[in-house]
Amino acid sequence: MKLYLLLFIFVFSNVYTQELVEIESKDTSHKFPVLKYNEFPHIEEKVNSFLQLKYLLHLPSKFKENPFEIVTNPKKVNQVYHYESWKHLKRNKNILRIQLNGKIASKEEPFEYIQHFDLRNGDFFSFNDLFSEKGLQIIQKEIAEKIKIIVNKNNLSTSEYKSKPHHEFLENKLVITLPKTKKEQLIFSYTELKTLLSDYGVNLLFPSKEIFRRPDIANKLLRGEGVTNKGTKYERKLNYNILIFDISKDGKASIYRWKESLKNAEEYFEASVIDNTIQADDIIWDKRSKRKVHLMYSLHLEKSSNNDWSGKLQLGSPSYSLTFKEY
Repeated sequence: MKLYLLLFIFVFSNVYTQELVEIESKDTSHKFPVLKYNEFPHIEEKVNSFLQLKYLLHLPSKFKENPFEIVTNPKKVNQVYHYESWKHLKRNKNILRIQLNGKIASKEEPFEYIQHFDLRNGDFFSFNDLFSEKGLQIIQKEIAEKIKIIVNKNNLSTSEYKSKPHHEFLENKLVITLPKTKKEQLIFSYTELKTLLSDYGVNLLFPSKEIFRRPDIANKLLRGEGVTNKGTKYERKLNYNILIFDISKDGKASIYRWKESLKNAEEYFEASVIDNTIQADDIIWDKRSKRKVHLMYSLHLEKSSNNDWSGKLQLGSPSYSLTFKEY
């Protein structure tokens, strides 16, 4: 009986275990994390696709010799990045926090990127996503006032005062620190923040039977399905993905597309998300006419009442009708 009980505990205590491991690479001088989450492969796929496309400029396993071959090649990128280390801080059961550290070769400047993911569905989220519009104004003002006190107390320079604070979402509280004053902390319990949180923020930070998804389309993976040559013997299913990164205030965005079966991600030259419309185009500069020329690769989607995105995907001469859903 004890043996069965121990076996039961061992198996089921590890069912929902996720871990971060080092990316497989011949280049051991660079370090980068890969999420392993066997029970929820879609979450594993979303997180790894987001991180590697954003920072390594390719999808998982889609490289020739090593995963850092693009970001370390000055012929392919404006700035060469050296990823030297990463951290996985386990602070909240619903949140995956990943920290990337390294240097930009041309400037020898250190960088530090911190990304947060909702472990319930794999969605990326930012600090701002957790607060209502009014709540964000209130908490930002309060944080700024408290940081100013810390800065004056530690005789920090103006540049250090403007350094981006770190946010740590623990099980019951939010902890904020300045990089140069790690001993000084701002601590807010989730209970005292509750009236300032968005519906998504409350759902993420407090126990809930339902799982809310972050409403914004930015930094999300969408999967599209369509049919080519419908009604003929050549009818085939078409599956395409797009990943939409940060959307600026004027609607400009970075959007990548790839065919599910090939996974060769390509970024559109121009892209925007304005109101309920996604528009993306590949463009070249015509030196003779001195104007932009639209190539025959574009995407136009409109949001429907059921939150799907439907429209046309043009891939050269052929154009396909697809419906994209948040993945």
